[in-house]
Amino acid sequence: MEKYTKMEINALINKPQSNIKTNKKRVTAASIAGSAIGIGAAVAGVYAMAKRRNPMTTLKNLTYEEGDVLLIGAGSVLGGLTGGLMADKNKNNKTLKLREASQQFIGNMVFPISILAGANKLLNKYVIKSLENLSARDMVIKTAVCIASLVGGMELGNAVMNRVNNKIFKEEIKHDVHAEDYLVHADDLCLTANMVLKDFKQISAITSKILPLTFIVAGSKTGMQQSEKSINL
Repeated sequence: MEKYTKMEINALINKPQSNIKTNKKRVTAASIAGSAIGIGAAVAGVYAMAKRRNPMTTLKNLTYEEGDVLLIGAGSVLGGLTGGLMADKNKNNKTLKLREASQQFIGNMVFPISILAGANKLLNKYVIKSLENLSARDMVIKTAVCIASLVGGMELGNAVMNRVNNKIFKEEIKHDVHAEDYLVHADDLCLTANMVLKDFKQISAITSKILPLTFIVAGSKTGMQQSEKSINL
């Protein structure tokens, strides 16, 4: 629990609660909007690159590779961070937002997605006999590897970033993985289902639409970070 000085307590008492609520609402709205804009820009970029490779590509049949997923994640986090910083009157919250941005992108995205990509390559090379005709055993293995890679990658990523951020920002804070953090990987779980159930075209169509939306939480959480001592509103 944070400790308050006498000056901070007086400021909190004298500061109208309506101003505090208004600031929080403004920061929340700006963070969500910024994240959405960042996601939209990233998707537009991915679509433009895919269109160059294959002129027949449309938004309906657009699929995402690991690099595309990271690009969308970066757009979400940068957008949410920018929106939150612009709307937050208390500049003391900047460090918390920057710290959350690194945790979300590197800890919750780069680590798990990289581990998943590497695990899938090894799996396809040494374990899966045929990618065209997956057996029931192959389906179970692929699904298990996907879940293990995401969960293990996020735990490892956040543990590493906790140490790095504690040194960079010179403050001991433990960032735990929360249930909503896994939402950004709903796309990977859906894509895994699509991969093992490849004959169901409807699944692929749904995952391509869901994927960008799953990143809204990461960007929004980044911009919304505020200290309990946010009194300079």
